[in-house]
Amino acid sequence: MTKTMMMLLAVGGLSLSACASYTPNQNAAIGGLGGAAAGLAAADLMDASPEVKVGATLLGAAGGAAVGSNTGARRCTYSNGAPAPCPPRY
Repeated sequence: MTKTMMMLLAVGGLSLSACASYTPNQNAAIGGLGGAAAGLAAADLMDASPEVKVGATLLGAAGGAAVGSNTGARRCTYSNGAPAPCPPRY
C-alpha cells in the first residue's frame, strides 16, 4: 500500500473515532465501512488475489457492522436475537 493510502486510512480512523452520539443504525453503517476498509487493507498488504480481496472486504464489512450496531447500545441478546438479561456492571 502506498504512503498516501496509509495516511488516508489513519485520518479516516481518527475522524470516525470523534463521533460518539450516533444511533445503532448509524454505528452499524460506520462499522461496516470501517470493517470493509480494514479487510481490504489487510488483503492488500498480503498481496492477495482479487477474489480474496472481495471476500476479505465482505467479511470485514459484516464484522464491522455487527460490532458497530451494538457499540454503546447497552443491549444484551442471545445468539438467536432474543433479548437477554445483561450481566452486572454491563
